[in-house]
Amino acid sequence: MSTRVSSATSLSSTYYLRNFYTNNRSAMKSSTRSNFSKTELAYDDSLALHRAAKKLKNYKYSDEENSDNISGTVMAFVSTYNNSIESADSSSSASMKRYAKQLKKLANKYSDEFDDMGITVNKDGTLKANENLVKKADMDKVKKVFGKDNDFTSSLYRISRQMSSSSYDDYYTSLRSGSNINLTV
Repeated sequence: MSTRVSSATSLSSTYYLRNFYTNNRSAMKSSTRSNFSKTELAYDDSLALHRAAKKLKNYKYSDEENSDNISGTVMAFVSTYNNSIESADSSSSASMKRYAKQLKKLANKYSDEFDDMGITVNKDGTLKANENLVKKADMDKVKKVFGKDNDFTSSLYRISRQMSSSSYDDYYTSLRSGSNINLTV
């Protein structure tokens, strides 16, 4: 998916995904995720999800020129959300599992609104996005879910902040205990 930043620049949704994973870009790639511990992935994914929530929360949805950028961000959000669910579900931390459950419940609550944008909530709580439908989605409907003062975004922002705090504690504990942590930059 391409998005225009200006009249001459196009970016893919991968650009937004890389921005969400600024701490560890290798954690966003499905081909390299197996190289990381569950604790590392939970930490990186929760930070990325928090960045995605913040980005979606701060868009000006009434600006026509932002629609391509918003679509790219939504596609990157779906990937980040799915990574976060996967890593939190596989974590040994009870709090991370609880946050994954909260995210799934939140997504299910907004499944009808997601459907209107081309996003499906799967039975396992993950999301599946149809890129063509997301690109064509009515910006008023997108704003209704992801806008600054809306319940979904506010709840997502809060849960992702709590996840990142909890996963940081788990990550720090694993570093102190001498667990093998991949510090590749």
